[in-house]
Amino acid sequence: MEQYVKLYRDMKNKYKIATDDTMYSYYIQSVVSQMFEWDEKIYRAEFFDRMIRDVGAAALIKTETSDYTPVWFNPVDLGGGRYADGWFKDCKCFDFTGQQYEFKDWEHNPEILVFFNTPLRNPDLFVEKYANMFSDVDFSIVNNVHYSRQHPVPVAKDKKTKNRIDQVMKDVSGGDFNTILMETTVADVLDGKDAIDMLNLTDVTKSEYIQYLSHLYDSLMSRLFFHIGLGTADNGKQAQISVEELNKNDDASVTMSLAWYKARKDAIDVAKEKGHDLFFDFSPLWKARIDRIINPPEVESTPDEQQEEPEQEEEVQENDSKDDSE
Repeated sequence: MEQYVKLYRDMKNKYKIATDDTMYSYYIQSVVSQMFEWDEKIYRAEFFDRMIRDVGAAALIKTETSDYTPVWFNPVDLGGGRYADGWFKDCKCFDFTGQQYEFKDWEHNPEILVFFNTPLRNPDLFVEKYANMFSDVDFSIVNNVHYSRQHPVPVAKDKKTKNRIDQVMKDVSGGDFNTILMETTVADVLDGKDAIDMLNLTDVTKSEYIQYLSHLYDSLMSRLFFHIGLGTADNGKQAQISVEELNKNDDASVTMSLAWYKARKDAIDVAKEKGHDLFFDFSPLWKARIDRIINPPEVESTPDEQQEEPEQEEEVQENDSKDDSE
């Protein structure tokens, strides 16, 4: 681990950015892979779900590896014509080893089970987008840290002076303080006649912007988890936001999760019609959150609230009796 950290520090910036992009991509993919629970009969179900997301569709077929082997699904014209929605009825599939398989009338063929990522059969494009945004924010934070360091650069007028300055800077960095011989008097240096010019390429005030980049990172993370159904949209720290507005955010946060679920559940139902009984459901984390949003618990009134209602009724009765007496 220590060797890798040193290797990362020694990388050029373009390789650091590429590494950060890959790191965040792996992170997001790993989080999303926990959304569903698949039947144990499916070979490497976590890769199967990833295939569905990356391409928009994937299939399960019987091979020497497993009765339910994930394969890439590609509808092509093999002479079988098209369905009413325009998709070719025949397809070619490829497994992890590159082996090719062909199927006729895949929609009704019991030998192939086709799964789509969304009801519109679209792939997921947000993973690399968020990975790139997180990486850019990290890079901006690092740059602001570097350029906010107080580091005036001495300007030498000749090579001899440069060597002397370099040695002094080295001694100061190492905690040593020595005397150097100069051809000018101390008075001249103090008066500024022969003082060493300093070049300021950095600005310590830039450090104040780091906090905003940090808040941006948190907002992006909140947006990501809102997108996949595990968080609430960032409200900008608005103290006046109401409970109803927060609940609306919760409702919106599960829409994509439900779309992903519906597309897979529809395929599971079709598989059952073809004679394949496979288990599929949300994982406990997503299931608990979605159940809480769709079926929120009833809010019970407190004892104080229950006592207030009779008092109000008594006041109304008293007012009615006064009116009758008058």
